[in-house]
Amino acid sequence: MSQALSNPVRLSLISIIKLSIGILIVVGIAGALYFQRAQPMEVAISHVEESLADETADRAGLVMLTPEKLLAGELTAEVVERHLIQPELTVPGRLLYDETRHIAIKAPISGILAELPVKPGDKVSKGDLLAVVNSAEIGRARSEILRRQADMELATAERDRMKEISVNLEDLLKVIEQKTKIDQIESLFSDKSLGDYRQRILSGYSRYLLAFELMEKVQPMAQSGAIATRQVREWESDVQVTRSEFRSACDQSRYDAAQSKRSAESNLAEAERQLKIAQEELRTLMGSASELEAEFSRASLSSLEIRAPFEGTIESLALARNERLSVTDSICVLADTTSLYVSADIRENDWQAVEMTSGTEIQVTSSALPDEQMMARIHYIGREVSTTANAVPLIATIDNSDGQLRPGMFVRVSLPVGKSREALAIHPESIVQHDNKKFVFVEMGERLFNRVDIKTGIESREWVEITDGLKAGQKVVRNGAFILKSELLLEGEE
Repeated sequence: MSQALSNPVRLSLISIIKLSIGILIVVGIAGALYFQRAQPMEVAISHVEESLADETADRAGLVMLTPEKLLAGELTAEVVERHLIQPELTVPGRLLYDETRHIAIKAPISGILAELPVKPGDKVSKGDLLAVVNSAEIGRARSEILRRQADMELATAERDRMKEISVNLEDLLKVIEQKTKIDQIESLFSDKSLGDYRQRILSGYSRYLLAFELMEKVQPMAQSGAIATRQVREWESDVQVTRSEFRSACDQSRYDAAQSKRSAESNLAEAERQLKIAQEELRTLMGSASELEAEFSRASLSSLEIRAPFEGTIESLALARNERLSVTDSICVLADTTSLYVSADIRENDWQAVEMTSGTEIQVTSSALPDEQMMARIHYIGREVSTTANAVPLIATIDNSDGQLRPGMFVRVSLPVGKSREALAIHPESIVQHDNKKFVFVEMGERLFNRVDIKTGIESREWVEITDGLKAGQKVVRNGAFILKSELLLEGEE
C-alpha cells in the first residue's frame, strides 16, 4: 500500500515540474515577442518628439501679423545691399556758450548806475542802450579832451592862415617884380591876407619906387649940367639904398613867413598829439567800454552810456538802478545763443579722430531731442593733451537759430574715423536687441516675418555692417521692427 501511494505522488511532482517549465517557456516567448514589438514603438515616439521639437524651433522666430496690425504698424522693408560705410566714433559732449558771443558787461570806472533799461530775458540789438553810469573821473577826462580839441582847432586855424599868407606873399612879390604901381597893388591885394608883411614890403617898395622915379626925371637935367654932379650921386645913392632895403625886406618877409608857417604846423602837430594822449587816457580809464561809448555833449560829460556790442539776450543782472559801482563790477551778462559750441574730449584710444581738420562736419544728437540729428562744424582740435583727462579737447560750432538747444545740455558726438569701405549693410533702425542678442526680421510673405540673429561690424550714422546672418537680396523690416519684437515676445510668453 505504501508502494501504491508513492507512485501517484511521484507522478504529481513530475507534472508540476513540467507545468512550471512550460510556464517559463511561455513567459520567455511572450517577453521576446513584447520586446520585439515595443522597440519600434519607442523609435517611432522618439522620431515624433524630434519632429515636434524641430517644428517648434522653426516656428519660434516666426511672427504672423493680422491685417489690422499690419496696417496700423505701417511696416516698411528694404533690400539688403552693399553700401559705402564711413566708420564713426561716438563720444559724450556738452553744449557751451560761444565765448566770443557771451560776455559780462562790466563797469570800467567807479560811479553811480544812473539808468538800467534792460531786464533778464530781454533781446537787444547791437548798439542798444544797456546802462548809463555817472562818474566824475569820466567828466574830467572828457573835459580834457574838449580843451585839447579847442587847442587843435586854434592851431589848425593858425596853420591855415600862415599857409594863405605865404601864398599871397609870393604872389605880391611877383607883382612887385613887374614894377607895378602902388595903387594897382593895393587894389589887387585889398582882400587878401598878408599880415604885417603888407606894410613892411609896400613901404620899402614905395620908397624905392619914389627914388627910382625921381632919378629917372633928373637924369636928362644931369646930362645937360643943370644939376650938380654931387646931387645926382646923392640921388643915385638913395636909389641903391632904398633898393637894398626893399630887397632885404622881401627876403626877411619870405624867411619870417616860412618860419611862421613851420611854427604853426608844429603847434598843430603838438595839439594833435595832446588830443590823442587825452583820448588814450579816456580809453584807458574806460577799458573795453570805450568801444561802446556814444557821442557826448558838454551837458553830459560825466555820463557814460554802455551799449550792446552785438545782438543777443540779457542772461542776468548783477546790479540795480542807483547802485554804486566799483571798478570791474559786472552790470549784466549778454549772450548770443544763435550759435553754440560743442565740447568733447578725444582720448588715446580714439586717437584716429585727431586727424580731423577744421571745418569737418560731425553729427550731434541729444536725448532731449531724440528725433533731431544736428550737424556741427569742427572749430579746432587742441594740441595739448590734458594731464587729468589724458585727452585733447575738440570744439565745434553748431547752429541754434531755432533756439531749441541750451548751453549745458549733454549731447553725443559722432566723429568720422579711418577710411570708408564697402560692406553688406542695413539701416540702424532695422536692428533690435533682446537678451544681449541682435536680430532683424526678414520678410517671408505678405504678413509673415522671421527673426534672424545677426552679427555686426563697423557702424556709421546711416549704415551698420552685417558680418553674419544675412545675405544680399533679403528684405528686412526697417520701420516697425520694434512692433514685431513685441509680438514675438508676447507669443513666447503665451
